[in-house]
Amino acid sequence: MRAFSKSGSVNETMILDTLNNHQYKDLDENWKRHIKRMFKTIRDEDVIKVNYHEHKDAKPDLDIYVRDRRVCLSIKSGHAPNMHHEPVKTFYDFLRAQGVPEKIIRIISFYHYGYSLKKRVADHILSREEILERYKKEIDMANDYFITHQGVVREIIYRAILRGRLKRDLIDYLYYGNPNKGFLLSVHDIFSLIMKDKAKECESIHFNSLTYVVGGRDPSSVHHHSLKINWPILCLWFYDEEFMKKYG
Repeated sequence: MRAFSKSGSVNETMILDTLNNHQYKDLDENWKRHIKRMFKTIRDEDVIKVNYHEHKDAKPDLDIYVRDRRVCLSIKSGHAPNMHHEPVKTFYDFLRAQGVPEKIIRIISFYHYGYSLKKRVADHILSREEILERYKKEIDMANDYFITHQGVVREIIYRAILRGRLKRDLIDYLYYGNPNKGFLLSVHDIFSLIMKDKAKECESIHFNSLTYVVGGRDPSSVHHHSLKINWPILCLWFYDEEFMKKYG
């Protein structure tokens, strides 16, 4: 999905300029590795063409072309990178369609809005810290549900990272980093990395290593009824030498 932050948009543009209209042989060694993974039969004299993806609300940010093949690339950067956002109503309906019990959805909704579990009307909106301190049992219950229902987590990965709520084009690869340094993940890599990381120590509502983030806790915020799904560990892997040897 096209970056909403200025820095994210600038990063996408710089990556586009790094690749667009350049022959493969003229790329630096990092991008040669990445492009070779995306286009296994690329030749030295092949010219790479890059466009912004036509749908701004789709998961791919750039479309990369070599000869007659297109690769849809999602680009992420920054700390706790945001993978997805949508209204709480449509996300909760999506969870219901996956068979998630209403009790679990109510806990997630409580975590989002900070209303008492026993009241429909808020006389006091709890902060995130108050919720995690006073309702740890309930938060653990929700997280345990997703840990033991990995099929639901797979569907969340598909929605949050690969295709989106509106079911636009799928991504083929995800690149985290900047024009000078980064790592590239295939769809297989994304599923493998998230599915093996149950993240039991995470206090927030989470889906393995993906975290649920409230769009805005202030009821007057335009984002109060929206959520984000972040993948924080991406920024740590950027500095992990062993990880970068494999994916960088």
